[in-house]
Amino acid sequence: MSSQLGVQCPKKFVYFGLKTPIALPCQCLLEISGQPYEGKSVTMDEWPELKPTTPTGMLPYADMPDGTALAESGAIGRVIAASAGLLGQGKDFMVSEQLAGMTAELWKKVSAICPTMFTVESFDDAKKAAYAEKRAGVLEYLEKYKPMLLPAGDRFTESGLTYGEVDLFAKLNCCVTGCFPEIMEGPLGAFCKRMEEVPGIKKVLAGETQFGSLP
Repeated sequence: MSSQLGVQCPKKFVYFGLKTPIALPCQCLLEISGQPYEGKSVTMDEWPELKPTTPTGMLPYADMPDGTALAESGAIGRVIAASAGLLGQGKDFMVSEQLAGMTAELWKKVSAICPTMFTVESFDDAKKAAYAEKRAGVLEYLEKYKPMLLPAGDRFTESGLTYGEVDLFAKLNCCVTGCFPEIMEGPLGAFCKRMEEVPGIKKVLAGETQFGSLP
């Protein structure tokens, strides 16, 4: 894989030791890239001391080879993808970016109705009712991806590993292991199953990378 845009891979990526839609795309891209990097999973006990040293007071962040620090998961993910030639070329780039935009909208719908480990204790009856009422809308939105699939039905570009595809898979995987297991039986099931078998992604999901197990 050759670099695009003259971008180098981050030398270090830092996030909590959790599987989330925020960091999982970057973690998968780092492994897919095959490039050397340091992965750090921060514990909740470590976070208060680390927080004031981060670029924005939030995670993730990445240390770059030139000594600068980069924040924002989308920016970091695209930098990793560019360093490994995974942004796509020509039409594949356009498809990848369209997927990224659609997936951002998808995640707004999911996060509006689903609890996280940080919010589950406050997931009261009103929020449960909203989830029951609006979950069908999430599944309906997934149908919008179907016309974009290539004939094989398991990818959107020839490589099948553009930034947009990895980003989509990571967020779908969080849905599948969370509130929407039926996604595996829907129009994106074959896509998810193929992506799960990509060696780099498989390692991340199995907890076999520097990030360790990601509950």
